[in-house]
Amino acid sequence: MSLTAEDHRSTGSLESEAAYASASNPSGTRVTRFRNSLSAAAKHYDSFLIDQWGVLHDGRKPYPGAVQCLDRLIGAGKKVILISNSGKRAHENEIRLNKIGFPSESYSHLVTSGEIAWQMLAAGRGLFSKLTGKRCLLLTSDDPAGYAKGLPISLADVEDADFILLAGIDDRRSKHYYDHMIATGLSRGLPLICVNPDLMRITPEGLKPGAGGVADRYQSRGGKVWYIGKPHLEIYTHCLMLAASGPDERVLSIGDSLHHDIAGGRVAGIDTLLVMGGVHADALPEDADPTSLRAAIMAIAGRYGVIPDWAIPSFKW
Repeated sequence: MSLTAEDHRSTGSLESEAAYASASNPSGTRVTRFRNSLSAAAKHYDSFLIDQWGVLHDGRKPYPGAVQCLDRLIGAGKKVILISNSGKRAHENEIRLNKIGFPSESYSHLVTSGEIAWQMLAAGRGLFSKLTGKRCLLLTSDDPAGYAKGLPISLADVEDADFILLAGIDDRRSKHYYDHMIATGLSRGLPLICVNPDLMRITPEGLKPGAGGVADRYQSRGGKVWYIGKPHLEIYTHCLMLAASGPDERVLSIGDSLHHDIAGGRVAGIDTLLVMGGVHADALPEDADPTSLRAAIMAIAGRYGVIPDWAIPSFKW
C-alpha cells in the first residue's frame, strides 16, 4: 500500500523539515536572547503556542510558577494554545491537565497530535484518505480500542494489518515486541504513521525513548513513515488558525526541545523560545553564562541549525 502526502513538509523526515526551515529563514540571522523569565518576551507577542511536558509539568505536578505564568498571559488578554505531541485525544489531555493543577480557564485552546490524527482519519482526509476501512496495528500508551472508537478501521496484529498507527509507547510491551513489529512491518511493506514524533519522553524514572524513536528506526531501515506532530507543519497550521485574529498577529512558540518545539516553530515561520530546564537541562545548566549556553545550543542543534529567538531557565513570569 502506498500513501501520497499532500505536503512533504507536514509528513516528511526531520531532515526535510529542517531543510525547509533553514531555506525559509537561515539560522545565521538569529541570535538567542537569554532572559530570566517569560515576562521580558511576552510583551512582544499576542499568541503563544506552549508545549506541555518539560515546560508546564513533569506528568505529575506543575513546575513552580507555571500555572501562575499561564494566568498572567490570560489576564493580559493573550491567546494561550497548549500544543502537545501526545498521541491521546484532546479531551483526555484536558482531564489530565485539570487533575495535576491546570484548570481549563488557564488556556484558550488545547491541541494534540493525537486529536488531529483522529479527526483526519475519521474524515478520511489527507494522508488517511486511502486508509478508511483498512486493518490497523494501533500502538498507544493506553487502550487502543478506546482511541479507535468511532474510527472507520478495524484493529489487527502486525501480521494482518494494512498500516501501522503509532500513537505512543506501551511500556508493558517489551523491546522484543517493537523489534518484531519493525521487522514484520518492513517485510510486509506496511506504511507507518507516527502521531507522536518525540524521540525521547520525560517520565518519573527519567528520559525514555519515545514513539518518534521507534518511527525513526523504522524509517532508517527503509520503511515508509509519515508524521503528525511537532516539528512537522500539520499541527502548526491548525494552531495558527486558532491563533489568527489579523494579519499582524504576533505568535511565539515555546518549548523545551530544540528538535521538536524550536524546529517546529521555524518550520511554521514564527518566533521561538526555549525553556532550558526541560529535556536539554543537563546540557544547559541554569548557572552557565550566555556564551557557554549559545555554544551548547549550537552543539545540540547540530546540522539542523534550529536556534531559538529567546531562552529562559524555566516557564515562570
